[in-house]
Amino acid sequence: MALPDETALRLLANRKIEAGALPRAAPECAFAGKGVGLPCSLCEQPITEDEYEFEYATGGGEARRFHLHCQEVWRLVLVQRHCA
Repeated sequence: MALPDETALRLLANRKIEAGALPRAAPECAFAGKGVGLPCSLCEQPITEDEYEFEYATGGGEARRFHLHCQEVWRLVLVQRHCA
């Protein structure tokens, strides 16, 4: 399944950050590996085993998982929000 375009992902990232569904800062540590079919924390599409999954532990046993592109968009939005 195709991911939403970058503009849609940026808008979604901003909305999720504002709602508290995504962290307002990227945790210092991330893990990467093959996806296992769990949903992306940004686009909510499954991260399949033929895609890389980036996982951030956010404390309290929570984790946020992202496709490579979704993770890049989320981090870009964080930088833009910080510089605004």
